[in-house]
Amino acid sequence: MTRGKDGSAHPHFHCLLMVQPSWFKGKNYVKHERWVELWRDCLRVNYEPNIDIRAVKTKTGEVVANVAEQLQSAVAETLKYSVKPEDMANDPEWFLELTRQLHKRRFISTGGALKNVLQLDRETNEDLVIADDVGDGTDDGKRTAFVWDSGKRRYKRAPEKDKSD
Repeated sequence: MTRGKDGSAHPHFHCLLMVQPSWFKGKNYVKHERWVELWRDCLRVNYEPNIDIRAVKTKTGEVVANVAEQLQSAVAETLKYSVKPEDMANDPEWFLELTRQLHKRRFISTGGALKNVLQLDRETNEDLVIADDVGDGTDDGKRTAFVWDSGKRRYKRAPEKDKSD
């Protein structure tokens, strides 16, 4: 999600598609215009959506031990973030509205050859953090407060309730 200059939210998708290598070279090469057409049809919109299609490649000078490692790197890059940190920090009201609208939405979906790749194992009691085990980190005591606005059915900032020490 990217925040527009006018405060609007611009959703975009980071997708990892497994396609034949021939789609990127030779007589079976899929041109940018065709990708735009396919994506437009999928979205069911009447405009030409902006797309950026790239083949998974290693970075210049990078050595990859095997294809699985290369794929793992591509998945990590694809899932890096859904909202830019500066968009979250620069406008708290915008971020709260975004959070409200995206609540309980699924951001990751896998299928086909990747169906079982990203499934997480079930947590066990041993995996869970024990609340009595306090870490070595320091706490400066500062707190940022939010209150529930039942009329708008969302949280809003309450700077007057912040704790600064």
